[in-house]
Amino acid sequence: MAIFDTDVLVVGTGPGGAAAALALATYGVDVRVVTKWWLANSPRSHITNQRALEVLRDLGVEAEVAEVGTPWDLMGDTLFTTSLAGNEVARMRTWGTGENRIGDYLQGSPCPLLDVQQPELEAVLVKNAAARGAGICFNTEYLSHTQDDDCDPTTEVRHISAS
Repeated sequence: MAIFDTDVLVVGTGPGGAAAALALATYGVDVRVVTKWWLANSPRSHITNQRALEVLRDLGVEAEVAEVGTPWDLMGDTLFTTSLAGNEVARMRTWGTGENRIGDYLQGSPCPLLDVQQPELEAVLVKNAAARGAGICFNTEYLSHTQDDDCDPTTEVRHISAS
């Protein structure tokens, strides 16, 4: 059994956990991340909004994330179809790219929207968090936590062996 001490333990490397670890490491906080699954093959998000891009800009990774995403000017239509390759039922301009809304988005933020697949975003966030000092424990499952009378927490995790 390994025992380690850290100021902050982040559970999970989804966009929230990975961004939290990156921010904490950027500001010099001793942070460790445990993650059971890494880049799991499941449905994932992909639209990164303007506020999220502002945070990524502040953390110094906006350009790197933009390299793996589809730029805002290539986004636009949401299609409704009967199946993946089926007949188109409806099409609408979305993500502020239509002429009726683009001005609102341009005035709302210096950052555009970006279509970046969640696994690509997570990879950039985790890589940069680790480079800035975050300890990343892959294949590690959160089990439980307790708190003693002095309010000091203890968290139990388990390493998952690769099969």
